[in-house]
Amino acid sequence: MQRRELPEEPAVFNTSPLIFLDSLGYVPLLRRLYRVVLPVAVSEELSARPGLAGSGVVSSEWVERRAPSAEVVRRVRREPPAVGGGETEVIALGLELSCPVVLDDRKARLRARRAGLEITGTLGVLLRLHRLGLASRGIEEDLELLEEADMRISPELRRAVLGLEAEERDENR
Repeated sequence: MQRRELPEEPAVFNTSPLIFLDSLGYVPLLRRLYRVVLPVAVSEELSARPGLAGSGVVSSEWVERRAPSAEVVRRVRREPPAVGGGETEVIALGLELSCPVVLDDRKARLRARRAGLEITGTLGVLLRLHRLGLASRGIEEDLELLEEADMRISPELRRAVLGLEAEERDENR
């Protein structure tokens, strides 16, 4: 039996994408996409929610927990816009590892973009899962479940996600 290799590409995750992806039941699939890296602040945020969506991520053996260097954290904090502790550490680790970051917060995405990082969010990961045929439901149902889990998805963003998914389906025919 051949052992499937885990992805080499790391991605640093913030709290909300993990909570939302866990609410869909997709967290175990992340190990097929990325080498998942959690900053200390994100691990602490998730651990503070025992029994809730996302809390089990920190105990997964395939998730790497890592602290960014104090110097890079200070550098991130000096630049506008100001972002929370978890987002700061996500951006700092993204810079240290030269890898994508997974963030939903608008200010954090702006800050990461200004730092030159590749950015995706919950919906970007969700689209990737669908493109690879790993999702267990249709994209529309997943979007509805995310909204039920209190994710704010504008009508424009919903249309864009559905349009991208439809384009992908058409290309694969």
